[in-house]
Amino acid sequence: MTRKNLHYHNDFPYFFKSDACTTCGGKCCRGRQGYIWLSMEELKGMADARGMSPDTFAQQHVRQVNGQLSLKERIMNNEHLCCFLDPIDHHCTIYNYRPEQCKTFPFWEEFKEDNDSLLLACPGVSLL
Repeated sequence: MTRKNLHYHNDFPYFFKSDACTTCGGKCCRGRQGYIWLSMEELKGMADARGMSPDTFAQQHVRQVNGQLSLKERIMNNEHLCCFLDPIDHHCTIYNYRPEQCKTFPFWEEFKEDNDSLLLACPGVSLL
C-alpha cells in the first residue's frame, strides 16, 4: 500500500512516512561502519549519471568485499558516512540513481523483529 508519503509492506509491522527523510539528517546513510551493496548495473548507472566511466567511478567510490561491490564510506565526527551523503545538507547526491538497498530502506528483513534498531535508524517509521 502506498499513499502520498506513506508506505506499508504486508510483511512488515510498521508504516514509513517518506516525507520524514527531508528532516532526519540522513540517519540511514551514516552511523556505524557497514556496507552499501550494489550491482554492476547499478554501478554503471551511477557512473553514467556522474559522467564517469565505470572503471573511474569504481576506483573513486566502490570497494570490493568478498567479491561483492559496496560503496565506500568516509569518516566524519566518529561516524561512517556513505560517500554520497552531502555532509552539509545531509541529502543523497545520487538519489535518483541510488542502489536498491537504499531504495528499500527501511523495509529490511533485519528490522522485522528489531523495533529498537529500526526506531533508532529511521524517525519516519510508525509501529503498527
